[in-house]
Amino acid sequence: MIVNEKNGLRYYQFESFCEAGITHGFFTRLGGVSPKPFDSLNMATTVGDTAENVLENLKRMFDVFGLDLSSRYDGWQYHCKTVIAADVPRSASVRYPLRADGLMTDRPEVTLVQRFADCCPIIFYDPVGKAVAVCHAGWPGTVDNIGAITLKNMRKLYGTDPKDVLAGIGPSIGPDHFEVKEDVAGKFRQAFGSRYDEICDLSENRIRLNLWKANEILLREQGVQKIEIAEICTVCHKDEWFSHRGDHGKSGRYGMLITLQKVKGIE
Repeated sequence: MIVNEKNGLRYYQFESFCEAGITHGFFTRLGGVSPKPFDSLNMATTVGDTAENVLENLKRMFDVFGLDLSSRYDGWQYHCKTVIAADVPRSASVRYPLRADGLMTDRPEVTLVQRFADCCPIIFYDPVGKAVAVCHAGWPGTVDNIGAITLKNMRKLYGTDPKDVLAGIGPSIGPDHFEVKEDVAGKFRQAFGSRYDEICDLSENRIRLNLWKANEILLREQGVQKIEIAEICTVCHKDEWFSHRGDHGKSGRYGMLITLQKVKGIE
């Protein structure tokens, strides 16, 4: 990934998306106004931070790209199978966004935003249908194949062919730290069948699962050929990223955005 810094904020980008001219960024926890344990670029009010802090942090993220915060469209991530097509930005008068773990748009005036702290962010760009999308793939979303659900909705609305799509799996919990019990392992075993062994590590009498590989497998099964994986573990790098597991549930959420809007002067 490409690492950038501006206005005290550090953010990561996928090379293939940059080459395609897609404005996007995965923002670390650095450069915001939130106090501990949400220090400092926390993007979620649901964790106990104030709305004023989160709004300022969001503005700082958008300012990096010279984007207007009024272009934002975000959803209430709920480990569900819902994907929303955003034709216009979310109105500031709407206090609570709709529940959705997938967002997509073909409108340059819309900037998609999601928040993470261990779950996998997956972003998509369809260069033919001119559409972008993002989905939130925690372990429930991975089992439910939220990536495939997002792609199917893109095909339905924008005519997207997965073979044309660029995909990226962003910073999230790595395979060394995603330890699970048999109840969760059983759901993955059922979902992945003969490919379960590719995502499971049974060493040291523990069950560890690789969400990066799991989502890559699911995307390739849909026909996606161009996939970048950040391979940045949020638990290993708590100095840069929020980690729900690493911080024992008391943590902020890092933000990411993606838009078709072209921004000048950003490398």
